[in-house]
Amino acid sequence: MASWPGGDSGPDALVVLLVLILLARFLLWSCLGAYLDYRMRPRPPLKPKQD
Repeated sequence: MASWPGGDSGPDALVVLLVLILLARFLLWSCLGAYLDYRMRPRPPLKPKQD
């Protein structure tokens, strides 16, 4: 592709795809880990209602 700097020596499409997949996987893993930490944290006991 002539649009890449350096003419023909630009990054291979498979390398770009691999980097994008790894980036998306890292972001999803981070979000999933934060969500699981939120869901698994111990909750304070509920106080009974005082009528």
